[in-house]
Amino acid sequence: MHEVDKYGISKVVEMAIEHVSPNRSRPIHLSFDVDALDPTVAPSTGTPVRGGLNFREGHYICEAIHETGCLVSMDLMEVNPSLEDDQAVYQTVTIGCSLVRCAMGETLL
Repeated sequence: MHEVDKYGISKVVEMAIEHVSPNRSRPIHLSFDVDALDPTVAPSTGTPVRGGLNFREGHYICEAIHETGCLVSMDLMEVNPSLEDDQAVYQTVTIGCSLVRCAMGETLL
């Protein structure tokens, strides 16, 4: 999060993509742990940490990965429905589904 605060999400994602797929030359697997999101966004996870990514930053990551044309697989991890009430579980699952859709090409705006 230090780098996100310092450079902004777009620069951090750009640097990460360039590191794992220089010149968009390699396939990318996206493993998205919902516990990277602030618990106000995705509360039903085993390791919630205040100050995580916000709703828009999480979606930006998925949209940017899609735009590379290199995404070949994705997993969404750390959703734990046994830890919270039904509303929190619904919120987390809804966010997770939205993230996957963005990685597949859907945009929020």
